[in-house]
Amino acid sequence: MKQKAIWLLLVLLLSASFVDCKKDEGEDLTNLALLNTLSGGGDCLVDFPGKAAVGVNRTRVTKGATGVNVVWGRIPFVNHPIAIVEILGIQTNDSVVFHGVDVIENPNVSGQPTIYASTDCPLAESDIITDGTTKFNISGSDPYTYTSNGTSGSFYFLLYIVGSGTPPAATVDYNDN
Repeated sequence: MKQKAIWLLLVLLLSASFVDCKKDEGEDLTNLALLNTLSGGGDCLVDFPGKAAVGVNRTRVTKGATGVNVVWGRIPFVNHPIAIVEILGIQTNDSVVFHGVDVIENPNVSGQPTIYASTDCPLAESDIITDGTTKFNISGSDPYTYTSNGTSGSFYFLLYIVGSGTPPAATVDYNDN
């Protein structure tokens, strides 16, 4: 009986730690990141319009790297493949080339990819670039190339495929031009 009481007390304390009665603006992604970590999700929480925030393992690509394999994850419940590619320290005229994959269209600006400008994860919906100038040279086939034209910084490229099949064996090159 004493052991049951101890377990009950531990469960109540743990449950109480997840209850938050006040609304703190700006901490939603932080709270989701904590829950994502506890559930064994990816290392980067990604928030994008019309979808729930998803934990994704990021693919880190460094300057001068070629043929870096994209690490794919799955969106819970719908099983769609998703990936986030992290490129830190892009300079003017640097290029990022994606082989074997298309990119999700930006939900805020038609005809553009979904690229987040941020120094680190989590990635908020407000971090999505919506300036109207960030485009890939999409010719209808591989490769898809992003060239930084006057914009320096750290960027995250969202790759998302509607469907539950096997994701492609996509690779990324990051060229210093």
